[in-house]
Amino acid sequence: MVFKYPELVATARDVEEAKQLIEAGADAIRIGHQQYGLRVSGDFELNDIKKTVKYSHDRNKKVYIVTNAIFHNANVDKLPNYLDCLVDIEVDGIICGDPSIFPILTETNINLPIHWNPETLSTNYDTLAFWQSKGINRALLSNELGMDAVLEIKDRLTLPVEVQVHGMTCIFQSKRKLVTNYYNYINPTELIGVEELNDKKLYIKQIKESDSNYPIFEDCNGTHVMSNEDICMIEHLEPLIKGGVDSLRINGILNSREYNSKIVELYRKAINLCCDSTDGYHRNKGIFKHEIEKIQPAYRILDTGFYYKEQIY
Repeated sequence: MVFKYPELVATARDVEEAKQLIEAGADAIRIGHQQYGLRVSGDFELNDIKKTVKYSHDRNKKVYIVTNAIFHNANVDKLPNYLDCLVDIEVDGIICGDPSIFPILTETNINLPIHWNPETLSTNYDTLAFWQSKGINRALLSNELGMDAVLEIKDRLTLPVEVQVHGMTCIFQSKRKLVTNYYNYINPTELIGVEELNDKKLYIKQIKESDSNYPIFEDCNGTHVMSNEDICMIEHLEPLIKGGVDSLRINGILNSREYNSKIVELYRKAINLCCDSTDGYHRNKGIFKHEIEKIQPAYRILDTGFYYKEQIY
């Protein structure tokens, strides 16, 4: 039986990586700027977005812009002009999680496809059906959902659904600069030069145990603590594809360019094989997983997230 090909979405840190990921097999690129989006892989200025869109559209690929930051009054005032620029650039959609986007788009008469991503709040079909009535064009489901819940939501909704299939996830965010504040408290003299780093991003990895590693980074949106494990669903694509899930996302934040390109290439092969021949996919999925294990950092555990285990809040 032949199944519908889901879209493969990948994150990029700059224009060059976006090109590499498209060549590796991505159908769409997810990019943004930390001023407007949470946990972007790299800051894309408007000219960078324009270059990425041009390159992507020339190859029949799509570009989605992350605009899911937690907006305060000052940020909201900047949004209309930013969104208007995105329309001129002809991006394929914006990824949002703040309801303020709806009145802004209405009042400014801006027309952009909305991919709804309020992080942990996309957990049931009734909530997403409500947002569909407000105008969203795609629902990005929470990473805390099990496989059965994902498939039930897809079955009950009439709009496209996206899930993450690979990479780290965020387990905590604070608007405060927790790491910087901590080091300021314990020994201010050790922080020479950190103010300059904070204009970019400050990355810290603290290994407590051999099997425990929680990457932490700071940007203008505060402090982000990332998961100890990387989701890896390359051996479990069949239920998602059979269930009609429309988009599968790879989160490449904090990974090398070489790693991200290889991951996209492997998922492209696995998706194509699963859609064309489930028997062929079952024969080869272990090989795909082994190829990932060969390039996976030793301190990053691979697992299936909450797809096959209970989420405890």
